[in-house]
Amino acid sequence: MRKLILVSIVGMLIVLSVIGGGCAPRQPERNDAVVSQRYRLMNPPDVRDEHYPGGVHVRSDAPLQAWSQVAMFPTFEECETSRLHRIDDSIDRARVEVGERAKYELPVRRAVNARCVSASTQ
Repeated sequence: MRKLILVSIVGMLIVLSVIGGGCAPRQPERNDAVVSQRYRLMNPPDVRDEHYPGGVHVRSDAPLQAWSQVAMFPTFEECETSRLHRIDDSIDRARVEVGERAKYELPVRRAVNARCVSASTQ
């Protein structure tokens, strides 16, 4: 009797798994809005101001419309990776040129303050 119940349960599980899609992995649902999402690497604007290093104030608090696009990427991760590489590269170049004062150089300050934003953001 137990064997018959066990066989019946196993049979039901097999039938249900076949009906429910079997053992094949489920395909992730595609959300076209996410798939088509792109990201812009943006630099903040800068203005002349003698109170800041090199006489230039990098305006990271400026509205996004005032920022300039540096590059476009298909994913946020790629954008962020590029942003980090640009920071490292600008610091390395500035250290060669000016040594310990590298953090005050405009390319470094631009790179550090850059942001990755959705291309759909205005």
